[in-house]
Amino acid sequence: MKIVIIGASAAGISAAKTIKVSEPETEVVIISREDSVHSRCMLHKFLGHQRDAKGISFIADDFFETAGITWLNNTTVISLDPDKKTVTTHDNQTISYDKLLIATGAGYFIPPIPGLRESKNVYGFRDLKDAKLLDRECQTAKNAVVIGAGLVGMDAAVALLERGLNVTIIEMTKDVMSLQLDHQAAVAYQQLFEEAGAEFILEDKVVSVDVNDVGRGTTIHLASGKAVPADVIVIAAGVRPAFNFTQGSGIKTNQAILVGDDLKTNIDDIYAAGDVTGIAGIWPNAMKQGRIAAINMLGEKLLYEDRYALKNTVNFYGLTTLSLGNINPEPEENCEIFIREDRHNYQKVVLKNGIVQGVIMQGDIGGTGFWQYLIKNKIDVSDKNKDVFGLSFADFYDLDQQTGEYKYAV
Repeated sequence: MKIVIIGASAAGISAAKTIKVSEPETEVVIISREDSVHSRCMLHKFLGHQRDAKGISFIADDFFETAGITWLNNTTVISLDPDKKTVTTHDNQTISYDKLLIATGAGYFIPPIPGLRESKNVYGFRDLKDAKLLDRECQTAKNAVVIGAGLVGMDAAVALLERGLNVTIIEMTKDVMSLQLDHQAAVAYQQLFEEAGAEFILEDKVVSVDVNDVGRGTTIHLASGKAVPADVIVIAAGVRPAFNFTQGSGIKTNQAILVGDDLKTNIDDIYAAGDVTGIAGIWPNAMKQGRIAAINMLGEKLLYEDRYALKNTVNFYGLTTLSLGNINPEPEENCEIFIREDRHNYQKVVLKNGIVQGVIMQGDIGGTGFWQYLIKNKIDVSDKNKDVFGLSFADFYDLDQQTGEYKYAV
């Protein structure tokens, strides 16, 4: 059997490993537009010159050779034909498959703002190619503007600050990382970035960009009337799953590739995993999806039931935060909010009818792993008869005296 995987992503690599461990004789071909395998979460380390390209890879140097996997890098899939079971690449290769996994992730999107798409010095921050282009810009640039203060934007900003640039971060909402943090937790990070030299412009948006005679953006104009100089511009204001090549294939999509719990699309022998499905959210989920898709392509029947993806761990300038679930409930949700803080820690727990909806743990996050299990499985904690901040791993797990393994205590 021949399995083709489109994308050398976390999901794609995880699937390939699983296939080769389970059935070493199965032919595996990975097609990727990148020429390296790397952790997207570590791109800021590369741009900040803390690691080189090899240092942000999550596979061994000889991974493909040792595993017996064919890797077609610098190769872009432009179409696929489910009837013929083939994919076509930009360089006119036609590659057949018995089973196909789409693990192409997501790409950045440049908003249709006058001058922004036309500017030659506008970059995303989604893969190593982006980081390499930004690295070259940093050699001469003085002023950098990051549009979007989510996790990707803050990653880019911290690296640009490391390179000594003047960094301005523009965000439409009132807080940085507003999807991951509440106001108080966000302010703590904003202050750390400002101490490092960053300037924030919040609750404002870009309306146009001046472009010079060589096609580079020079000044960013905001709705407030402010004008910000820019030698290099980073777009971090949202991403879109990358599946343009599926057009005309019959694969069902709705802003992402639609899959069932077995991670199969509506077409037999075609699966999808990772950010391209819109349900991965975080690295471990993408890896898990890749493993399950691989096992199912080999003929088993496993279900991916972990569609809970609202988990983030943030660490900038030595301040660590764990964010889980719904941490900013609306008033009409009728949630109870509990907050505890001291000089070094900020903790927030959101409850509704005794069930934990969301958690923020900023500062010391040791021993907090059990919170995700509580939220994901909707465990009622009201019968514990103790302060919510006094809950611990021991309240929900017992040691199996026969096996020595921890198990959920019913």
